Amino acid sequence: MRRLLPITEIEKKMMCMGAVFIEENHVLDDLFEIVGSDIGVDGSANLAPDIKEQVLEEVAQYFFRLDMNWGPEIKSDCLEILQEFWQVTHRASALQALESIRQQGHRTKFQVLKKTLPHDGVIDGHSLEKFKQIFNFDFADPEKIQLSDEDYMKLASWIQRTNKFIAKMGILGWDMARYVHLIRLCYISEYLTDIEAWEHIAKAESLVTGKFSTWTEFAQSFLIGRTFWSGGEDPQLKLICERLAGHPASPWNFWQP
Repeated sequence: MRRLLPITEIEKKMMCMGAVFIEENHVLDDLFEIVGSDIGVDGSANLAPDIKEQVLEEVAQYFFRLDMNWGPEIKSDCLEILQEFWQVTHRASALQALESIRQQGHRTKFQVLKKTLPHDGVIDGHSLEKFKQIFNFDFADPEKIQLSDEDYMKLASWIQRTNKFIAKMGILGWDMARYVHLIRLCYISEYLTDIEAWEHIAKAESLVTGKFSTWTEFAQSFLIGRTFWSGGEDPQLKLICERLAGHPASPWNFWQP
């Protein structure tokens, strides 16, 4: 029998980290229609044990299922997403993509770039030149990157300013949210079994344990990572993180990162 829901605490916390991609479908309000009378506006505060257990079962159905609570008709969409955005077209490339995020992700390059810069203050010419070299080294054709020195300086200054928000964890939150979502996509696309999916979730335990003290820290790490990857902020994702942080039915109100 397939196991679609998490059992261990680390599995639940990891699925919470993937909640941003689930809330893109605006499920919090639907969930609140079911559990709202139990939790009111306080979320997990002061719930009787039996009521809390029932609420958590409903939260899990919306946010924790490997199949995202969708039917088999979503498989073709997941296959397209994997091919277009992840270059995943078969099981081997799926495993390679998962390993790449777990070992390096986008956080490694971000941290290396950040280390080329002074913690604060003026970015000198030598630091900027080193920053440019590192930024370009893993592109297949760096000459196609249409960035001026002013553009590089803006990017370097932005990365420098992120020290105020994610000095310790970098953009680990972004990588871990992607990792969980990729596992889900690979499971639905039948590149992973349910057993393998949970095994991959467990492999990330050492990466996330003790890294985030609050979901606000996680959200900052996620959003800065998203901006680093895309080159621009996504106001919609910021709103989603705000909803997850403040909505009484959010899984972030029931589990700590």
